[in-house]
Amino acid sequence: MADYELDEIHRIRREISARFDHDAEKLGAYYRALDEEFRKAGYKFADLPPEKPKIPKPADKKATD
Repeated sequence: MADYELDEIHRIRREISARFDHDAEKLGAYYRALDEEFRKAGYKFADLPPEKPKIPKPADKKATD
């Protein structure tokens, strides 16, 4: 990615952060409200699974002679 593209991304992120007084809680609340608004309007989103999937542990292999 070119430097000008990164500069533009950083500029936009600073602008968004400034809109919420650089407060992560305010920004998070805004995005949660926006998410709810879009869902009510009928947009579909992929939901995260309720918990981490359980990964089976590998079976113990004992050395055989």
